[in-house]
Amino acid sequence: MKKNFGLLWTGQLFSQSGDRLTQMVLVALVAAVQPGSSLVLAQVMAATSLPALLVGPIAGAYVDRWDRKKTMIVCDLLRCGMILILPWLAAPGRRGFFYADLFSLYAVASFFVPARLAMIPDLVPPDRLAKANAIFTTSGMVGSAVILLVGALLVEWVGTARACWVNAFAYLASAACILPIVGKRPGPPEREESPQKIFTEVWEGIRELWGHESTRRVVGLLGLLVAGASASAVMGTVIIQKWLGSVTKDLGFLSLWCGVGMFLGTVVYGRWGTNNPRRVVLAVSFLGSAAALGLFLGAVVGLRSGAAASVAAGLLGFCVAPAGIVTNTLVHEAHPERLHGRIFSSLGIVVNVSLISSMLTAGWLGEQIGKERLLAGIALLFATAGAALLYYGRKCQSNKENL
Repeated sequence: MKKNFGLLWTGQLFSQSGDRLTQMVLVALVAAVQPGSSLVLAQVMAATSLPALLVGPIAGAYVDRWDRKKTMIVCDLLRCGMILILPWLAAPGRRGFFYADLFSLYAVASFFVPARLAMIPDLVPPDRLAKANAIFTTSGMVGSAVILLVGALLVEWVGTARACWVNAFAYLASAACILPIVGKRPGPPEREESPQKIFTEVWEGIRELWGHESTRRVVGLLGLLVAGASASAVMGTVIIQKWLGSVTKDLGFLSLWCGVGMFLGTVVYGRWGTNNPRRVVLAVSFLGSAAALGLFLGAVVGLRSGAAASVAAGLLGFCVAPAGIVTNTLVHEAHPERLHGRIFSSLGIVVNVSLISSMLTAGWLGEQIGKERLLAGIALLFATAGAALLYYGRKCQSNKENL
């Protein structure tokens, strides 16, 4: 069993490398085709998130019916071919095919990820399941930050076409690691369920999520934070390219420090912050994120300093991380366990709707009023939300959940 788990973990590293390298390739392709365009970059980023919204909620249901090992291998092979043709499709006159390939690439990933997660209990005994999940989560968090930096440097040095060949190799290596795995195969479902039944369960999760007052409030705040953060990511990418003069290199370093900040924020909150009122934790997340965005603008536009911008990126990651923990904890506490899967799927819908709509809106606004002004406006919005949470929190001290 240790060998099988090791193969799955190694395959995850290769697959994750391919996913992160794809992000840097897309940034470089946009910079080459439409340099300085926040709208085109937002459209591309939205196309990568749309499959999670449209395909994600039902992908897990079908993964449970299929052989997970075969599903993962087929997904890796499909992504290998799709990434190789991406630079060719990015040429002028092929934009429709480019977006279709991009959507398909991330739609396939919507099946790969739940299949990988569902396979872990098949490979480890129950008493080691928590440890196995912790290894996957921790290595995934740290690996993402490091791989983004390596991918950014690789794209900068060898170009997008050659980077895509490395990307394709990563997916092939992932499939090669998964192929020898021997684990129990899921049996046939007890009863066949129609697609209508699946959508009914998704809708049930949405109603449960929005029917609970405290959950509705915290999910709304999380949606605002996600919307601002995703819009800032689009604006920040273009601003970095404009003022620091690199396509992906500086973006990779900043992504690394943002990942480090998220890791530290998770550790610090888990160790010392869980006893604090949740409204205060969310207020600090908003206020800290506002300060980080202001520091980022000063570092990049004013000082043109990548080192100072890295501090801002680390602070942003540190402040954003606790908000997700607060949301997940509240959902676990406020809703029956039998509905957790559907509710978290519904939460994913909220997050992806916020992400897609905010990126597209910000991409258009950035072209109209300027990227720097828009980022400053997002910082002001975050500061206002944080101050409001602190102010109204004083009136809610008698509330047990303080939300």
